[in-house]
Amino acid sequence: MSSTMLIISCIIIAVLILIFLTIKVKLHPFFALTIAAISFGLMTGHNINDIMTSYSTGLGGTISGIGIVIAIGTVMGALLEKSGAVETMAQTILRITGKKHASLGLAATGYFVSIPVFCDSAYVLLSPLAKRMSRDTAVSMMTMAIALAMGLHATHMLVPPTPGPLAVTGILGADLGMVILLGMLVSIPVVLVAHAAGKFVGKKFYFLPEELAEEVVPEGDRKRPGAIAAFMPILLPIVLMLLRTVASLDSQPFGDGILYDVLFSLGNTVVALMIGLVIAFVSYMHIRPHDREVWTFEGEFGESLKVAGQIVLIVGAGGAFATVLKMSDLQTIVMTYFSGISAGLLVPFAIGAVFRTAIGSGTVGMITAASMLLPLVDVLGFNTPIGLVIAMMACASGAFMVWHGNDDFFWVVTTTSGMPADVAYKVIPIISVLQAITSLICVYILWILFV
Repeated sequence: MSSTMLIISCIIIAVLILIFLTIKVKLHPFFALTIAAISFGLMTGHNINDIMTSYSTGLGGTISGIGIVIAIGTVMGALLEKSGAVETMAQTILRITGKKHASLGLAATGYFVSIPVFCDSAYVLLSPLAKRMSRDTAVSMMTMAIALAMGLHATHMLVPPTPGPLAVTGILGADLGMVILLGMLVSIPVVLVAHAAGKFVGKKFYFLPEELAEEVVPEGDRKRPGAIAAFMPILLPIVLMLLRTVASLDSQPFGDGILYDVLFSLGNTVVALMIGLVIAFVSYMHIRPHDREVWTFEGEFGESLKVAGQIVLIVGAGGAFATVLKMSDLQTIVMTYFSGISAGLLVPFAIGAVFRTAIGSGTVGMITAASMLLPLVDVLGFNTPIGLVIAMMACASGAFMVWHGNDDFFWVVTTTSGMPADVAYKVIPIISVLQAITSLICVYILWILFV
């Protein structure tokens, strides 16, 4: 067997092991991911020391990037939930959309929030809202989870300043403003298709969030924060992160002095979320002024961090699995295999899809596709301003799929929403393929109209 077929076979076997352990054995995802990662490393001929070194590096790197965000977001979510702020937010959105279209309102929220905020962070931040809306409308949490996740995922993949599309735009030299405009346009049908699929699977796999089975409003009264106080812990961090992104543009709209330093510092993801947490805490204490245990180990802080710990480990193991996959010559094989192919939009689409499916990183997938596409821009007919924009979106379209157990966002969605792992495997990969195909069709229409 050639080395190419060996690596491909090992990836397939490792993914099947992961699926078997999580669905049939019902092993905790952290250990299932660990076993799958070690199995792949051994099958591809690496020694156990190198495998564990790579695994530890991936675990640590992922946790260092997302761990504190999950911890802050989980505590903030608990405070918003217990104070009644989530209920206020849900009722505000429901007044705008009506119960019939509540999930669409949540998808639209994800669409806008993920433009300035990384989708992992945004999902953790908005997950309590999705749970509350599921409870208030009796709409399946599956529908709400998919609506939020896929709304976030669409603009995360297609609209700068998210790192992936921003990097691809820079590699290809595409016009940033045009990428943002067309990316937001293409993202709309991508979100709508995923939302429709989410409503379908929500009926098939119906469940409500368990932790909201009982009333969470403070005993003795129905006092809740107003709409401004309820939304502020979420909206202010988003605005701060957006201002940081704008301040960092090459045009330097805020200059490079004190204002820039302030915006750049306050817009740091952790700093912005900490500000949101403080606001949520103040709001909580206003509603429940006599709770002097909230910040203790036994209070809401401690209980939330117990939950966050599991989520962090699972997400970290997902990142570690992806790191072990990268120990092989997978990237070299894919680049060699696709380097001689000339098929227009299908070249960047296929490369992005292969890397996303195999490695679990949409950012790596689209950046690799762009890097390989760059020498072929003239040959494939992308050598116009609009052509470069369309090429960028073709790279991103492929990188939509297929996200599964080797992607940390997969585990963020499943663990924070309470979605069973076996159901997640049946649903999320398929809907990610639908998003990819929808995006490709939209990009192809733009190709016909403008190139």
